[in-house]
Amino acid sequence: MTALKDEESALNFIVTAVYDKCRIRLHDGKESLIRARLAKRMRATGISTLTEYAEFLRTKANEEEWTKVIDALTTNYTQFLREQDHFDFLVKVALPGVMARGQKRFQIWSAASSTGEEPYTIGFFLNEHFPLSGGWNWSIAASDISTKVLASAKQGIYAKERIESIPADWQHKYLQVGQGEWAGHYRIKPFIAERVQFRQINLIETYNHPEPFEVIFCRNVMIYFDRATQEALVQRLCKFLKPGGYLLIGHSESLHGLQLPLRCVKPSVYQFV
Repeated sequence: MTALKDEESALNFIVTAVYDKCRIRLHDGKESLIRARLAKRMRATGISTLTEYAEFLRTKANEEEWTKVIDALTTNYTQFLREQDHFDFLVKVALPGVMARGQKRFQIWSAASSTGEEPYTIGFFLNEHFPLSGGWNWSIAASDISTKVLASAKQGIYAKERIESIPADWQHKYLQVGQGEWAGHYRIKPFIAERVQFRQINLIETYNHPEPFEVIFCRNVMIYFDRATQEALVQRLCKFLKPGGYLLIGHSESLHGLQLPLRCVKPSVYQFV
């Protein structure tokens, strides 16, 4: 491949490379976003133009640099209790339906955990309905492609405006109030935080889990993928579901028309059959 000589070819290279690495399609119209989000990486590497930076990525960048590029270009919007009906379904329908009589141990996977709000919300709901004090033994696997958001999630510290969607009594029950330099911030209490294990995973690459899950959350991820990638991804996710287990996707997403071993229970909720 000849050297990249203009910004158009540079943008095309970045879009194609990101797709090849993680199947995220940066659609037309994202040029300004790419420029803005890669500006910090350009400054860090001492490169002044996007064309030069793209050429650096093409010829010299290591995997660490590409990880930082993916971190910069992926969107990680989330909040506590987002799409709350999924959490209600989890504790009232999915888990009671899939667990065997007398089963006290189970695990959930938050496959696109971002900065941690989703897996910690799962923890809140699980403890309300399957309390650790009652002998329940559950764990939450939490993964994301972005090492940056995972580092934030592991800290479990959130500014006041980030926790406003959590009911007041749950704030008292599940959050520690920051003091001194941490005033105005809140941390997930250890008895919940220690139940969540964070791990960097690129969902389109090879990965393994030691045991299957009763329920997998993979929400608001597939909107970035083409249909072939969606089908391949969900086929892989199904390998990690217990028979009768559930896959929850975002309300704006659909698996309609894909060849999958799932039945649609209701919009955005699917059961492994």
